[in-house]
Amino acid sequence: MQQKPRPRILAIDDTPANLQVLAAALASDFAVQIATSGAMGLALAARSAPDLILLDVMMPEMDGHEVCRRLQADPALRHIPVIFVSAMAGLEAEAAGYALGACDYITKPIRVDRAKLRIRNLLEREALRAALGGKERELERVAHYDNLTGLPNRILLADRMEQALIQAQRRGERLAVVFLDLDGFKAINDQHGHAAGDHLLITLAQRMQQTLRDSDTLARLGGDEFVAVLQDVNDVSASAPMLKRLLDAACEPVQFGDLALQVSASLGVTFYPQDEAVAPDQLLRQADQAMYQAKLGGKNRFHVLN
Repeated sequence: MQQKPRPRILAIDDTPANLQVLAAALASDFAVQIATSGAMGLALAARSAPDLILLDVMMPEMDGHEVCRRLQADPALRHIPVIFVSAMAGLEAEAAGYALGACDYITKPIRVDRAKLRIRNLLEREALRAALGGKERELERVAHYDNLTGLPNRILLADRMEQALIQAQRRGERLAVVFLDLDGFKAINDQHGHAAGDHLLITLAQRMQQTLRDSDTLARLGGDEFVAVLQDVNDVSASAPMLKRLLDAACEPVQFGDLALQVSASLGVTFYPQDEAVAPDQLLRQADQAMYQAKLGGKNRFHVLN
């Protein structure tokens, strides 16, 4: 089994004797790199970011406070936990360190056993925080994005529509809400299985997304139903090229092993603003109704709600 690498600590202190003693004491548990000036410490951190920095406060040319300020000002380094090490004791000195972004404060002379414990606790806390942050990001993704296609889901679509309506009002623009349903998708699932159906959905979602502008939104409601929100479209004629591209993307065959899977799409379109006040869910219902008219009209087409 490969041994887990030791946490890397950068010790910055202008007194070499202090560093040698500290490095020797910590070497059994940590990989210690030393710097004898603030400038040298910043250069080493920029070259390869350590897991933690032990930072002396009283140093010539650039003291520990200034080093900490520069670390916090650098987006690539500000995440590194810093422990101030100083002969200055007292709440005022500690408060100054914490105000600059330090995570802990150790006074000299250093009690190595206590310093080891505090370093280990801080590293474990930072690792836990990073793990929780990753979990929060994953939960955020699950809550707002479709698990299969990676497109925004119904919840995120509602938020995007709300923001799009506000922006359209503020700028005096129109937007289109497009309800898209794939024609013949059920037959793909029934004849070739869900793996083929999922592959088709993933591929078509990517293709349809590529036809839209960065300001537009394509979301999956579930099954073979999608919604597109097209911003800054004056009328039907202005939106027609984008709608045609969506239809073309949905019709293009998708290869799955030896199979060439192919469906089409029916699109229902409604516009905002309207003569009367209308909420996002009403726009979705209108676009859904228009989509059924497109299906009744022969499929593989779009219908605009009058």
